[in-house]
Amino acid sequence: MDLAKDNKLQRLSGVVNGILRQYIRSTQGNHDPLILPNDTLKKLAIQYSFPDWIIETWLQKWGEETTEKMCHWFNQSPNIDIRVNPLKTNLETLQTQLTSAGVNVTPLGRFPCALRLKGKIGTIPTLPGFSQGHWTVQDTSAQLVSYFLDPQPGETIIDACAAPGGKTTHIAELMGDQGTIFACDRTPSRLKKVQENAQRLELNCIETVVGDSRYLQQFINKGDRVLVDVPCSGLGTLHRHPDIRWRQTPENIRELTSLQLEILNQAAQWVKPQGTLVYSTCTLNPPENQEIIQTFLSTHSHWKIEPPNPHWAFSPFVTSSQWIQMLPHKQDSDGFFMVKLKKG
Repeated sequence: MDLAKDNKLQRLSGVVNGILRQYIRSTQGNHDPLILPNDTLKKLAIQYSFPDWIIETWLQKWGEETTEKMCHWFNQSPNIDIRVNPLKTNLETLQTQLTSAGVNVTPLGRFPCALRLKGKIGTIPTLPGFSQGHWTVQDTSAQLVSYFLDPQPGETIIDACAAPGGKTTHIAELMGDQGTIFACDRTPSRLKKVQENAQRLELNCIETVVGDSRYLQQFINKGDRVLVDVPCSGLGTLHRHPDIRWRQTPENIRELTSLQLEILNQAAQWVKPQGTLVYSTCTLNPPENQEIIQTFLSTHSHWKIEPPNPHWAFSPFVTSSQWIQMLPHKQDSDGFFMVKLKKG
């Protein structure tokens, strides 16, 4: 009841009170008032509060054990990962500064510029180094996308769906702020966030471009590397945005997959011969991931999947199909999909 009132839902406090009283009465015996159905799909959907269609999708792809582990993981509080800006400081220095400020900080193994903040941390902008551009908030799965793209100093990079700029600025850092990054988005207000992030991090190689990436023609054969981090259903971020599970529908997914394929088809034209493109999403939904890539490759015979170097630091995340599927309960990070394609 207090939560209802605190969230300006006083009119529902009576309903909440009635439900709680009914639950108390039902638990006064020795039986569990919540009797779960025997059907696996229905059981998991009720137990973890997920719509049937998401559970069905995951069961078909990963089976019952993995599906239940993901459901459980997504109902926990999210991690807060940060990415150190190596052009301004280093991981050890920042870790010391944050620890001195009373923040519980943990390095994240194979991610060379990542720290995880645990417990109560206060307000992000007031923490040491943030306003000076020494770090930015970014989940490790999102950080992996830029490492996978592997941008090099002096190259021309095109980010097809750049806002709000987490991956764009990471790419700039990996390039040593040398080269050119065209950061594209159709919404000027979202591109403003890219510019603000770049300014705070003191990165100068990013040029913002307002426009729908399905129709931009000026970049054809211009990019050494292109990032296509498409709009998606976000099913890999349900711990951060739990409402997504109820807002997304199979109908929405069909519209998204059409948009994703349009963006990919156009962005592929931006890549120079022998150049590379990384396609990525923050969802755990095969029609937006593997199936999009299979459809694209079936109509673009001069493109192929480029396997990562087997000695790459992140090679344990690579599947037998040579793409990366970050499963949150295994990697303890957002659910992501990414694949690198090479133009012949």
